[in-house]
Amino acid sequence: MAKAINWPLQFRDEVIAEDTQSEHIALRLGQLYYENRYWVPDEVVDIRVNHKKIRKAMVVGDLRQCAIRDLSAEDLARLKKPLQNREAVLAFLAEAYNQAVDEDTLVTIVAYKNHPIVPEEMEQQDDPHM
Repeated sequence: MAKAINWPLQFRDEVIAEDTQSEHIALRLGQLYYENRYWVPDEVVDIRVNHKKIRKAMVVGDLRQCAIRDLSAEDLARLKKPLQNREAVLAFLAEAYNQAVDEDTLVTIVAYKNHPIVPEEMEQQDDPHM
């Protein structure tokens, strides 16, 4: 199974509607992904929603790490639409990770570009962890 970037169900329609030219980012709490270089440049990964594959994407560039307060306007603009401000990012990450999150919390940033959707491969439940 390919590595994946998984989004909650609330982002399903946006993941499907995204183009293949724009660069998107995902945030992950802490340093684990960053220190272990979990995703590497040009790696092809699955973009999943609720653990079901929607499309593939290619990782763009190296992982980055910063405090939430240091996310740039460009970073925020590349997030899912409901997450394009710091307050929304804080609330989302606190809920997703079920822990306290503040502006000093470190996040790992992975940038990616979507591949076209392949309808026959969409929404397969092939995650052995589920």
